[in-house]
Amino acid sequence: MINPDDVLLMTEQEKLDLLRQISDADEWQSCFEPLYFSLMEDDSPKVRQEAIGALWEVADQRHIEPLMQKAEKDPDVGVRAKAASVLGIYVYDGVVEGLLPESDLVTVRSFLLDLAQNPSEELLVRRMAIEALSFDADDVVQDLIEWAYHHAQPEMRMTAIFAMGRSRNPRWTDAIIAELDSPDHAVQLEAVNAAGEAGLARATPRLRILAAAKDRELASAAIWALAHTGGPGAIETIEMLTQSDDEEVRHVANEAIEEFYQTSRDAEEEMDEDRDEEADDYR
Repeated sequence: MINPDDVLLMTEQEKLDLLRQISDADEWQSCFEPLYFSLMEDDSPKVRQEAIGALWEVADQRHIEPLMQKAEKDPDVGVRAKAASVLGIYVYDGVVEGLLPESDLVTVRSFLLDLAQNPSEELLVRRMAIEALSFDADDVVQDLIEWAYHHAQPEMRMTAIFAMGRSRNPRWTDAIIAELDSPDHAVQLEAVNAAGEAGLARATPRLRILAAAKDRELASAAIWALAHTGGPGAIETIEMLTQSDDEEVRHVANEAIEEFYQTSRDAEEEMDEDRDEEADDYR
């Protein structure tokens, strides 16, 4: 076990390397909570951000208050933004999974709404608060996404498109589809990712074309998105690209196939569980 006192003697880079190594390990994340909380108070903003980011993987109601404190009061805007972003796991757990007590969900949601709607707050913090809230289908949150989409700052528009995908709200289907043809490369890339995140089958024909783009970043994103949108020709396109002359494209396509079938298995298991629950209710 790592001694937090020993970690305090490390350089900034050593601390960052340690946190990233722990993150890559995937397992036993909860064992490192004391380390994360110790490094949340580190002198280095980069270390504080990395430690806070790790708390996404070890969500616990005990972490809500410290994260809100960081999102509101840390002197570094990047740290405040990271804390706001990580609070999104509690919106997800409360709204999507139903795992968070209603009182905690209300607390987190109200806090993030205050951050997002505060005109004196830094734009980055407001953006991360909107992204954190976007799991929530409530009209107040969705109207906030609409506001962000029409904002004068390009960064806020990017956040809006990201939030559209994460929300999976049919309200945003047309906007995401339209942005797949955006002349702005960054916006187009965000729309591709959003189409995949939202599982938009309507996006599949355009994504099949983008998957063959010369732009590797765009093509890779489109291939990955196809694994989630499905629809006619999606898996066939991915399979074809596993034979590409481009090694990077082949790698992405092979991973996308695995993702496609894993997603399909997960959906089937969920349907089986729903049927079992309905059968139990009938009995």
